[in-house]
Amino acid sequence: MKALGIRSSRTPVVFAGACITAVVTLAFLLLFWNRFVGLRSGEGGFSGGLMFLSGIMPYRDYYAPGPPLFLLQNAAVLALFGKTMVAVRAAAVFERLLLAVLLYTWLARFFKAGNAALAAIVTMVVSTLDLSDPVNSYNHFTILMAVAAGFASSFALDENRTIRSLLAIGATAGAFSFFCIATKQTIGLAISVALPIIIGACLLQLEGLRKAVAYLGAFAAAWCVSLALLFAWFIRLGILRAFLRQIFVTGPAAKSSHPIDFLNRTIFVMRDMRYEAIIALITVLFCWRAVQRTAKSDVEPRDVNLASRFQLLGVFLLGAGAIALSFKVSYHSLDDFLLTAPVGPFINSYQIVRSLIYFALFSSALLGLFYFFLYFRRKGLSRRQSQFLLFSAVSFSVAFMLSLSYPAFEAMSIPGVALFLAALLEDTVGWRKWPVYAVCGALIMFEVQVKLDHPFGFAGWGEPPVALANQTSTLPELKGMLLPASTVKLVDGTVHIIQQNSLPGDTIFSYPEFGVFYGLSHRMPATFSGSHNIDVVPDAFAREEAARLLLHPPAVLIYGSETDRFLIGQEILWRNSKPSGLRDVLAAVKTLAAQYQLVDKFTSYGRGGFIYVYVRPASWRSSATGPRMTF
Repeated sequence: MKALGIRSSRTPVVFAGACITAVVTLAFLLLFWNRFVGLRSGEGGFSGGLMFLSGIMPYRDYYAPGPPLFLLQNAAVLALFGKTMVAVRAAAVFERLLLAVLLYTWLARFFKAGNAALAAIVTMVVSTLDLSDPVNSYNHFTILMAVAAGFASSFALDENRTIRSLLAIGATAGAFSFFCIATKQTIGLAISVALPIIIGACLLQLEGLRKAVAYLGAFAAAWCVSLALLFAWFIRLGILRAFLRQIFVTGPAAKSSHPIDFLNRTIFVMRDMRYEAIIALITVLFCWRAVQRTAKSDVEPRDVNLASRFQLLGVFLLGAGAIALSFKVSYHSLDDFLLTAPVGPFINSYQIVRSLIYFALFSSALLGLFYFFLYFRRKGLSRRQSQFLLFSAVSFSVAFMLSLSYPAFEAMSIPGVALFLAALLEDTVGWRKWPVYAVCGALIMFEVQVKLDHPFGFAGWGEPPVALANQTSTLPELKGMLLPASTVKLVDGTVHIIQQNSLPGDTIFSYPEFGVFYGLSHRMPATFSGSHNIDVVPDAFAREEAARLLLHPPAVLIYGSETDRFLIGQEILWRNSKPSGLRDVLAAVKTLAAQYQLVDKFTSYGRGGFIYVYVRPASWRSSATGPRMTF
């Protein structure tokens, strides 16, 4: 069998498919990428990058529950392209395009270019359905590193690889695996363990011990050298101990006090999303035979005839047409149809699309288990089956480890949905392809409409539709952004109040977390953490933060009113209905608000509540001492 690479005769078609994947993905992202500010927990990378460039270090100067690579990447972008939000957003769009092309290229090794392109486009689009996706997302950045590590490792399974090439492949995969763990420790840990086990076992069966050791040795060397360099930097800064504690002790404690909490939370959310889970299981069973049939063939796809070129053109027209049509046909029409169907009272179009979250999780888990069973039963797999096992392992690592952050959100669909969709497209012929194409077009159209209506939101704090985003801010940090008038009024007004009522060394505080104000005003939070989301700070730490807030009252207090019902709901999900430490933080905020001067209030979009901006009394300013770092 020839190596599962891309033959020179396919290169023009495969390159064209990569261009189409990038163009359609870019067209989708450009609809909304700079039309919201990420008010509620949406721009931690921007503010953190500005802090880093000013010498304010994570772990030492403020609490950071995640590894530093995403922060460093944001800081590098801001240093190179200007200290504006649009710079990090543009870099994030470029990263999404890299991820889309990388996913497509991996699929194109086993499937026709047209099938790989459509599968990659749909998967990238669906992964953005999460309303709290800020575009500049550390989740997608982590997934990019994971897919890059898996893609590099896939070349190790090709036939007739030399020892030298395996050393290069292993080192590349090891470096990307470390970059993954240096961005998000959960996914990175899974990738760093899964790749050596799977590639080592498959190479041992396919090529022998010597070549397996070559890959594993290079992988381990690159990974360990990268870790040593990072730790050496941390030791030089004196933050290694703080880093380890915040990453592996304090941060996880906010997610759960016991491993059983993860299971309970998963069951709780799955019970609420039971129809999505059922749809996912049915869809997996429907697609299963297609994956099995395509996995049995070790024949490289041929894309040298005219039909392949017409298929690529059709994929482009499908993607572009779905985006254009979304402006004319509302996805609510699909809901109207479903409501008249027998299943109408139970599901809607949003649930159908969100079922792909569980589809990715279930399908990758079942496929991986199936091939592991075959491996031990038959004492080995074919090269193509080994490749599918590798792909499913990366997919499951991403989906499962993301579910530990929250049991079900759309980023989990990468890259798992793409493999099954490409296999389904490859396996269907003739008229049977048209229903699949129709579903793909509907998915793209639905996602465009959702993002145009709801470009960003977190914990109920949504931002206005893209159609209203036609104003520019006076803040230099927001140059290049187009925002709704209400957002400009809120953001510019609040930052102006901060600048007029505080000095550069003074602190401010926002509750719930509106972290973007720290970066826009160049003020540090009055507490050690800039975020007090319930899954970020554990209860004991939150109570310490409440004491810090009262001991060192901020110059400006930004308070967004939230109902007790919302906090109770969060405690049900994250604390098994036990009162959380956030109640102490909220009590401290209300205590200060009662003594501060209310300067202005802004109406929040879609909530009916207000965001209040308070200023510390002038008589307090001489006695209010605390951290005085500027950036």
